[in-house]
Amino acid sequence: MKNILITGANRGLGLEFVKQFQNRNNTIIATSRHDKNCVELKKIKDIKLLQLDLLSDKSIDHFVENISHEPIDLIINNAGIFHDEQFKNDLDSTLWQEEILINAISPIILTRKLKKNILSGIDKKIVFISSQMGSIDDNYSGSNYFYRSSKAALNASAKSLAIDWKNCNLAVLMLHPGWVKTDMGGDGAKLSISESVQQMITIINNFSIEQTGSFLNYAGEKLEW
Repeated sequence: MKNILITGANRGLGLEFVKQFQNRNNTIIATSRHDKNCVELKKIKDIKLLQLDLLSDKSIDHFVENISHEPIDLIINNAGIFHDEQFKNDLDSTLWQEEILINAISPIILTRKLKKNILSGIDKKIVFISSQMGSIDDNYSGSNYFYRSSKAALNASAKSLAIDWKNCNLAVLMLHPGWVKTDMGGDGAKLSISESVQQMITIINNFSIEQTGSFLNYAGEKLEW
């Protein structure tokens, strides 16, 4: 049995991570920005549901204090956002900053604040749900300024975290879920949510400290930066 923290757990990949890990008899801490968005999440028994707003330093600090004595074996930093406004001719700098804060800055800050919890765990694994769109080398289509830059920033920061914490035996993984049938991916996507999460869990379970700092897709294939 593992103690697992999953952020952004009220829908999509996060909700499916909760379902699949719960089926394996793990102890789950699930977070959501707003309680009103947790109808499906509340149907899952025996999980701890806590509020966490990655736009708020106060919310992050309150959350960290709330679980300060709980060991964590695995963190899945899944919470993220995608603004449609990035397709407009006039880019909104405020929304761009918000997307970078939620997708890149706050997940790193949250994880660093939870270092003692992770050190108290057994597996000591940290996963950041990234995206192939964060790969500069793989950008052939342009556009998506907010999202691409936020995920590239997440990858760069998580890579540094992996280097800084390797001597503490804390393994860090950046994981691309694939093109998934979520609200963002749309109905034309290749993978169902359950298929993507199932394959990512296999990667996470097999991941070790020797691979820390890796940027992989749901099939375990290495992605370029």
